[in-house]
Amino acid sequence: MIQLLNKQRSGWAVLATAALVAALLAAGANPAAAVTDRADHTTRLSACVGDAAADQMFTDVSPGHVFGGAINCIAYYEITQGTGDGTTYSPNRDVTRAQMAVFVARAAGKAGVEFGDVGEDRFSDIGETWQEARDAINRLASEGMIPSGGTFRPGDAITRAEMATFLIGLLSKATNKVSVDAGGRVLLTTGSVTAEADDYFADVHAAVSDPAIRSAISSLYELGVTYGTGPTPLTGDGQPGLDLLYSPNGTVDRGQMAAFITRTLSHTGLRPRGVSAQYDGAEVVVSVRDASLRPIAEATVDVFWSPIADTGGVFADDGTCDRAIKADQSAGLCEIDETDPVTGSDGDATVAVAGLRRIPQGGAHVWAWTGQLDETVGRGTELYRFEVAEDADSGVASETLVTTSLRGSRARFGSSVNYTLQLRDVVGNVTHGVDGTFPAQWVLNVRTVDSSGSITDLPTRRLESDNSGEAEFRIRVNDPDLDSLGNVTATYELIAAENAPPEYATTYADGSPAATGTVVFSDAPGSLAEATVTIETRDYVYVSGRRVFNFAAVTVLDQYGSPIQNAVVKLETNLSTSSSLEDQEDEDFPVDRRGSHRFAYEYTGSGGEVETLTASYGSATANQSGGTATVYWAFDADRRGSGNVVAGDIDRRQVVVNHATDGPVMLVYDSNDRFNLRGLPTTLTVFETELAAQLRRNNQVLLTWSDYRAGREDPVTEYSLG
Repeated sequence: MIQLLNKQRSGWAVLATAALVAALLAAGANPAAAVTDRADHTTRLSACVGDAAADQMFTDVSPGHVFGGAINCIAYYEITQGTGDGTTYSPNRDVTRAQMAVFVARAAGKAGVEFGDVGEDRFSDIGETWQEARDAINRLASEGMIPSGGTFRPGDAITRAEMATFLIGLLSKATNKVSVDAGGRVLLTTGSVTAEADDYFADVHAAVSDPAIRSAISSLYELGVTYGTGPTPLTGDGQPGLDLLYSPNGTVDRGQMAAFITRTLSHTGLRPRGVSAQYDGAEVVVSVRDASLRPIAEATVDVFWSPIADTGGVFADDGTCDRAIKADQSAGLCEIDETDPVTGSDGDATVAVAGLRRIPQGGAHVWAWTGQLDETVGRGTELYRFEVAEDADSGVASETLVTTSLRGSRARFGSSVNYTLQLRDVVGNVTHGVDGTFPAQWVLNVRTVDSSGSITDLPTRRLESDNSGEAEFRIRVNDPDLDSLGNVTATYELIAAENAPPEYATTYADGSPAATGTVVFSDAPGSLAEATVTIETRDYVYVSGRRVFNFAAVTVLDQYGSPIQNAVVKLETNLSTSSSLEDQEDEDFPVDRRGSHRFAYEYTGSGGEVETLTASYGSATANQSGGTATVYWAFDADRRGSGNVVAGDIDRRQVVVNHATDGPVMLVYDSNDRFNLRGLPTTLTVFETELAAQLRRNNQVLLTWSDYRAGREDPVTEYSLG
């Protein structure tokens, strides 16, 4: 029978259906469903950066005020002019509905919303309202940002429920990420997916009957604009909806209003005048705006950075810089060139900086600027600088690495084949999906085909990554016919769902595609005729003297990955004069209970040689060709050179390069050296990560080096990979 086992909080639960022959066990799997109790549409960017974060000197807003940053921000954008003579803000004063209309209309205008003519009053009770408020109310109503008709109640304090509809109205006009349908439902868009908010506050459903207002409040939660007012008395399964209160009938003071508006504006393109830049957890987003806050398109921007520990040495006395690290796309350091990114119609450019995928210890400083082609940084250059904290990198997944427990070419009936999915980025393992914030999800389909051609499709399941960025599933097929031999082929398909890297970026360690895979389950006896022969040996050996030793273990496994204990093996070398293994080539050796025999031999050459080991196997004599392995006998590299990387050990910081004339040579690098990746300066972490990936996939990437002196730590060697 097929059993669908789903690992839930209580352990492994079994769901069975009759007359089927396979089992799918999925750790962290769930039926296809929306993820609740999570704000799924937040942003890491902000409108309150650079000059917009400067202190506006309100006398009643202290530097440590909880809403101080938001208050200063809306003052910079002239959304507020303060109270009284403008030197105070009155953060604790309640906001009226008329005042809220003014604030939202001003914010919308700064965010690029274009209002038409004011026209006639849309409400019967606003005739005595001051002119700016009256115009703001009418403009919001005429654009459909708030409902029109009847009374407006301009002097009433605005409630939190009412405020939600104002803010959603703003976003529906200022960004394409939020829309409102004809029925008043708020729809949120991420990528190609548009849907209504899947979370709700229980106290909102109890106190608010209007579905449009309910939808607006839920959407503000999903967008990260509101966090609620506190926890509910009940939590978890005992509390329907979120474990938070919203207090829809509560009022909004001016401090809270500033926070709500700035969080809302973060979802728009509003940014301060000139150049500003932010780190989104993976890349640098540079914004260029004119004096009227309008986006400037086709502005060439340059980005460079440095660990904070090295910031003091970035600039020379004349203001030029030559000790910083370029962004990935830049050809010249601190120079506007043709390879630098250009802002789009929104005035923004996203700049890839591989070194910031893992923020160095102590954090980093990042500089951004714009200028004319061939212009370089000097004393008078206006640079925007910001700091990235050490723990700010979120790890944005760009690929899924799949590993499996399958050792042979087949699996036995009744056994389980395990598959592990690990989220990764260009540097290494990450814990979140492509948005750098939430888990990734995949849709998993499994089909089995037995020896007669009968097809069975298992129920579709959804996998979700855990806190380490992993997800797992297992496939087990039981024997459908105990009276005869046969095979059942199980094929899985992984479809990238919410927040997962695409299928083409789902691979095995060697880079081969892994979004689909097949395993054959069988009850045929283990066979030498279908054996797999492996050679386990060192990839490289450093030749430091005249006597150097190596070992190689030859293992014979049947089609299930189990050892064959009655086999004999032989191992041959292509080095006829410098390897003592040649003396053992004419002898067959029996394997042990693990199916292995270990060969030990001496190398007497001077290095710079590539050894090819060839295994043979059989039952009585080793007369069947088996696997091969390569050993690089390497000596110290010269001061400068280049060649393809063929082996290495990241932990020991050793790399072996096959030099065109010298053969295999070894280099040992350290943190004092300089590193480049594909022509661009990079950090040791990024260099090692890329080197490890190239070694894993055996891509033999080109490595160039200069100023290398073996055994000495004082020279600074420069390495260029790729």
